[in-house]
Amino acid sequence: MAVDNINDINKLECRDKDYSVSVSGIAGLSLRVYPNGKKEYYLRYSHPHVDGKRPRMMLGKVEDISLYEVKYKAETILNTVANGSDPKAIQQKEQVNKYAHLKNATFADIAQAWRDHKTSSRQQSKSKKPAFSESTLKFWDLCLGYMCRDIGDLRMNDITSEMILSVCEAIQHNDNQATFVGASTRLYTEKVFSFAVARGLCDKNVAIDTRGELAPANSGNHLPAITKPDQFATLLYEMSNFKGASKLTLEAMNLLPYVFVRSIDLRSMRWQDIDWDNDTWAFFPTKGEGRDDMVSHLVVPLATQVIARLRNIQSITGHKEYVFASMRGSSNAYISKATLVQIFHRLGYKDVQCAHGFRASAKTLLMEQPELRYSDIVTELQLGHRIKDTHGGAYNRLDEIDTRVKMMQDWADYIDKLRDYAKT
Repeated sequence: MAVDNINDINKLECRDKDYSVSVSGIAGLSLRVYPNGKKEYYLRYSHPHVDGKRPRMMLGKVEDISLYEVKYKAETILNTVANGSDPKAIQQKEQVNKYAHLKNATFADIAQAWRDHKTSSRQQSKSKKPAFSESTLKFWDLCLGYMCRDIGDLRMNDITSEMILSVCEAIQHNDNQATFVGASTRLYTEKVFSFAVARGLCDKNVAIDTRGELAPANSGNHLPAITKPDQFATLLYEMSNFKGASKLTLEAMNLLPYVFVRSIDLRSMRWQDIDWDNDTWAFFPTKGEGRDDMVSHLVVPLATQVIARLRNIQSITGHKEYVFASMRGSSNAYISKATLVQIFHRLGYKDVQCAHGFRASAKTLLMEQPELRYSDIVTELQLGHRIKDTHGGAYNRLDEIDTRVKMMQDWADYIDKLRDYAKT
């Protein structure tokens, strides 16, 4: 089987395991199709100096490069091989030489190079995926800023795992900072070291030795979430009466319990994705891309209470692309992650309940409360988790949709009842 054009490529369906098909016209050029829908071009060629060795090079993703461009790229590589050179070795040498001037650089310099590499590679992509948001870049700068303040002037090979751990522990003990920032700082430091090791800029990724050494952000392995009805009722009541934020931020906070999607998906909610005729919201979950355990497209049935809230928000941002559009005139298109993080801190729920925690709250209560008692499969589908049926096939985005419509309305009625109960 071989593909001749983009129409052939678009017709290729996902399977339980990844598979390859040949691309006609170029020997060794193939297309790899993965279970999550990702499609990538690869070229195998005969090594010019080692008999029997056939290296493989990834030439790009289908959404990033045209078929014409990938064939031209493959022909150029094969011409290089015909002239007696190994294109993969040339590519690796060019990559190393690009950062040769950073051989004895400080952590601060390498961290900046890592940041530049991440942002430039995203900007050069031809995919529709947006560049990193301003809030993401600010969070990188916050985390790595802590590390640079203490060890930024040290060379990479002079830094020890003890130094890294000391900085991260100090962040976690800072009452003015969210506990997850310490863990995130450790993670980004490890990424900087990994970047340096891969390019020959340091000998060892010492940050790896700090894995599992930090105190968890909460008592368990999950983000903090309330799963007891009486405590959840109090939370809902206090949220509905809280006035310490802008009207739009309060609307976002109070909508979260009803839809229990990830914070990023709520914050980036677009008006055009709402189907007012069928009372549904369909979108591509941010965390679903490239993950086998998450769906790439999710449908959220909207209860009557949610529709009413969205109609109210229309008077504020209905003329904008995003439901929770940033109103500060910043480069952020919608409200930031920190906005929702801090609001739960000000409510007094730090390490007790977070925005993401409503997913665990909803799943637990939907399955355990006598008046609800929805199944694990239905709740998992609504959370956007990819699950398989008894025959090993994946459920699709509309499976159990009638049950999910009823569940989301029952859930909205239930949390309204809890909130009213807390008033008394």
